[in-house]
Amino acid sequence: MLGYIHLKEIQSSPRFGKVLPVDYECKDNQTKIYPTDEIFSEIKDYFMKKESPEYIWLKGINDKSLFLSFQRLIAMIKSTFPNQKIGVYVNASLFIENYIRKALLACDLVVINLNSVIPSHFYRSCICTKDSDIKEILYGIQTFKKEYKGYFSVYTMFLKGINDNREDIVNLKNFLLHVKPDHFSVNIFTGNGFEPISDEFKLQVKEILQDMPIEVSFTF
Repeated sequence: MLGYIHLKEIQSSPRFGKVLPVDYECKDNQTKIYPTDEIFSEIKDYFMKKESPEYIWLKGINDKSLFLSFQRLIAMIKSTFPNQKIGVYVNASLFIENYIRKALLACDLVVINLNSVIPSHFYRSCICTKDSDIKEILYGIQTFKKEYKGYFSVYTMFLKGINDNREDIVNLKNFLLHVKPDHFSVNIFTGNGFEPISDEFKLQVKEILQDMPIEVSFTF
């Protein structure tokens, strides 16, 4: 967005209304710092000049080492603008930590990226540390959903050669039936040299998932 580093153009969502995306990507692995004050300053400036959106949409957090600063930003927004709704997009691997789950309870919308529940495929398709325990991560997601009062959504991307198989679809479906998110969104990933998944697999995905008792969106 013109004049801002972290704020992006307002988006209109049929479900959530006007959404103000706040994007941050740590490009320097040596000095990982989440610019809490800088982002909050931009948000305050925006709110002084324009109409507040229905949601501030925070994304770009995949690293636990940045989360305390991210949590501080959430608290600053809620303290200064108590009626402002906040949505966040985070990697499922963060749910292994209780303090992260507790902090996200303050958000009105939480979307997580979970591409597989099969250990070997999870580690290849999700951003996580080598010592991540998928059983603890999945347990953390279940625990969070039981406590969370807001809108919870799961976002899955299928990657050719990793999780584009029937076993992945069925296992993921069984997990989601247990967790019962409010919404489940399915997409494909073709970046970083990945080829598109086959049309046959797309049909298989829809056939297996379309009868779930939760809302499912297919974006392919």
